[in-house]
Amino acid sequence: MTAPTRLERNLTGILDDLSAGPTPDYLDDLFVRTGRMRQRPAWTFPERWLPMSDITRPRAFAFAPPWRTIALVLVVVALIVVAAFAYVGSQRRVPAPFGPAANGLIVYHNGGDIYTGDPITGEERLVVGGKDYDSKPGFSPDGTLIAFLRQSGSDVDLFTVRPDGTDLKRVTAASLPESSWINWAPDSRHFGVVHLVDGHNRFDLLSLDGQPPRRLAGDMDVESFSYRPPAAREIMFRAVVDGKFGLFVMDADGTNVRTLVEPTLDVEVDQNLNAATYSVDGSRIFYQRWFPESIQLWVMNPDGTDQHRFDTQVAPAWSGQPAVSPDGRWVAYWHVFQDGRATQRVSVARADGTGPLVQTGPELKGGANFFWAPDSSKILMTTGDAADSPGHYLLDPVGGPWTKTAWPAISYPDWQRLAP
Repeated sequence: MTAPTRLERNLTGILDDLSAGPTPDYLDDLFVRTGRMRQRPAWTFPERWLPMSDITRPRAFAFAPPWRTIALVLVVVALIVVAAFAYVGSQRRVPAPFGPAANGLIVYHNGGDIYTGDPITGEERLVVGGKDYDSKPGFSPDGTLIAFLRQSGSDVDLFTVRPDGTDLKRVTAASLPESSWINWAPDSRHFGVVHLVDGHNRFDLLSLDGQPPRRLAGDMDVESFSYRPPAAREIMFRAVVDGKFGLFVMDADGTNVRTLVEPTLDVEVDQNLNAATYSVDGSRIFYQRWFPESIQLWVMNPDGTDQHRFDTQVAPAWSGQPAVSPDGRWVAYWHVFQDGRATQRVSVARADGTGPLVQTGPELKGGANFFWAPDSSKILMTTGDAADSPGHYLLDPVGGPWTKTAWPAISYPDWQRLAP
């Protein structure tokens, strides 16, 4: 016996069959054809490039550091540090404009050309040659440039060049009188120039960057000048007032002129108040004064007070051209002894005026020009008289043996300052 079949028992299945629709007749053929085809490679699905386990992993609420961002920042910082070190390493260290420095090359002119000489190896090198007549070279205080004068008839032009002979540049926009007195400013980017204009000497400041000259000291008739160390905020200068030499000081911008030594003697006594120079710390001024029949070396405070003779331990005789050692300990100057006969040599004394006076170098028939090595170990001297053996002499400041350089130059030299 069987139970009766009821429609409601099969209604759900009937509705499912009706919703699926009829099966196409070609479906079996399609399965046969696609069953023989290769599947698409997995790499062509972008979603497969990332591990699905990472995508579907449950998220925790703990903080996850952005390691990739941190790594990128560290790489950028490292590159910046490397670049900074490379830049600093490519920049040449330079010495301060005042005080001790390391010894570099010696620059001089010979036959209208500019040379450098190595005082250790004796090697000589041509820096600027050619048909032009070049002379009076001098290193910048930082040792990176050489300035020199190029003859142009009765005038001169100021040039600079690097010690290896590269980067030759003209500084002056217009030629200067041959009698002009030019010297580097302590910043190694300017020149103080004393030149003749309408019968009077004018003091101008020239710039390496081509800026127009700036006049200093107003209308005063300036002869020479010297910057006060160590900050170079003041400039001492010798000037002619009413036909007489006086010593003055002004601010570095050319203003606030003050008198150090009143003008008293006529300009015919051209050595009076000449060769004035500061001590390395700027606390004293060494200068020449004229007394009947002699020149004496004097010293005073930077404001002009306490003026007195420097070398009181020796007989009053011709003494002058003071040159203070870069370490500030010594003063070299030209001294003529009158002890039975006149002897003239470079002499060295302590800058504080104590201790004995030491004579160094050969005894000469004429005068000489001299200045200190940057490290204060030697004095470089050139003779100023044809009767003396020409050349560059290296003198021992404590009176030991002296030598001559390997090159036979006789012009005024200068010694390059390098970073210690």
